[in-house]
Amino acid sequence: MILRILYRSVGSENSKNRPSFYSKQLALASLLRAVERVGIPTRIVFVNDGSIPADRLSLMSAAGEVVQVTCGSNRSSYRHVLRMPRLRRWAPDDLVWLAEDDYLYTERSLSALVSAAAARPDAEYFTLYSTVRFTEASTRRRPQVEQSDGSPSGVPLVDGVPWVRAATTTSTFGVRVGTLVQDERLLRSIPFVGGAFDRATCLTLQGMQPFRLADLGGEPPREQPPTAAGRIARRAALTGLRASLNAVALARPERRRRTMIVPEPSLATHMELGGALVPGHDWPAEAEAVAQWLREREEPLPARRAPEPAPSAAPLTPTMPAIASGMTTASPTPHRPSAA
Repeated sequence: MILRILYRSVGSENSKNRPSFYSKQLALASLLRAVERVGIPTRIVFVNDGSIPADRLSLMSAAGEVVQVTCGSNRSSYRHVLRMPRLRRWAPDDLVWLAEDDYLYTERSLSALVSAAAARPDAEYFTLYSTVRFTEASTRRRPQVEQSDGSPSGVPLVDGVPWVRAATTTSTFGVRVGTLVQDERLLRSIPFVGGAFDRATCLTLQGMQPFRLADLGGEPPREQPPTAAGRIARRAALTGLRASLNAVALARPERRRRTMIVPEPSLATHMELGGALVPGHDWPAEAEAVAQWLREREEPLPARRAPEPAPSAAPLTPTMPAIASGMTTASPTPHRPSAA
């Protein structure tokens, strides 16, 4: 098995409420630090939509393959990377981690992901970030979710980490390549339902109806269509799409109803305030540890002096001083994951 990371990034920022330690450079460094702990071959492809700052681009270029795209939106770049495992003909038993560029990873997060994928063949999808669980009262037609209390009991452990079933997560998740190829068409279609399409994706994949009747028409957009006819057309289109997705979820055969699991507590977090920072971990301290890791790798290695020639009773030949003064010692090069 190879861990394949598809890391989507943009150079611009948005208006989300970020913690004080947030930066996209920090997010990238935390992923690269976590990669160092992975015990299997790891390949990273950085899919950059638009211009990326030089310091971040330098880290990417040293760690993997950089692919420049012009997608223009989160939905478009997400749909773009979903095709890459099939087009590149990656092995079905490889593991893909689809990553956005504003997450903070713990040092052991990706190694725990790989261990879980090896130990849990019953699970097809994985996330390192989710606090939403199905309640016991959930049914396929009426899935009900609740926030985890972060203290699971009686759940399977993989290398000491408890893994539980996740109800939903974001567009940052892991999946086996063979499963992704089977689900690709569905995954690429769901973003058109609007709203929180990542929630709809997770529910549909697990055979759960993603929309209730009251939600079929969609949420009012930030900018309404200028005419009444346009507003009616939009609502009708969303209603049709969401009703169709409900039907697809409920018709999904049992063999295609996926299971998604997550460590409890989460081993990564979305860097956004207002409930998005998952509990159970000191994220400011984690951010500082990542920053220190990055500082150590950005510091130039000290110059190493050439060894002095050994003393000898016999006089040096004319060529020996020149040879001695020209001796150099190569600095060790840290291991980096190679590109696909």
